[in-house]
Amino acid sequence: MSKYNDQVEALMAQQAKGKGTNYRVLESGLRQKLKDGTIQQQDVAFALRVASEIGSLRSRVLYANIKRAAQQEHETQQTK
Repeated sequence: MSKYNDQVEALMAQQAKGKGTNYRVLESGLRQKLKDGTIQQQDVAFALRVASEIGSLRSRVLYANIKRAAQQEHETQQTK
């Protein structure tokens, strides 16, 4: 996950300085987080950015799955 974390930092820095981001590494990290069930709200924004930059059907499906997982987690926390 260190490559994923590096790319998250690069994405955040890109917004500030214009530094490049490897969206394929972000996509891979997001897939792993979804598999592990460790999705956070910020991951939804990252998945949207990945889907818009890569534009593949696979990346758009990943965004939808991450968004759904984040919504389910949010609803679970509200019912507790």
